[in-house]
Amino acid sequence: MSYYVVGGEYRDTTFRELVKPEPVDGPFERYEDAFLAWRGHARATIDLATVRFQIVESVTAPGTTAGSRA
Repeated sequence: MSYYVVGGEYRDTTFRELVKPEPVDGPFERYEDAFLAWRGHARATIDLATVRFQIVESVTAPGTTAGSRA
């Protein structure tokens, strides 16, 4: 398993429509390393109400299929 930090700026605080996605951060082998990256993104954008990041777990990189390379 790999962990990735994904997110960016959303249209509003419903967090349904991502309007300015940030580049995917990862892969991280350990959740703890992904958490440190997430915390860095969160702290850098703490004053921006429409920005959100999350940690996702994946067997393949986000935006790829199982047979493709990230």
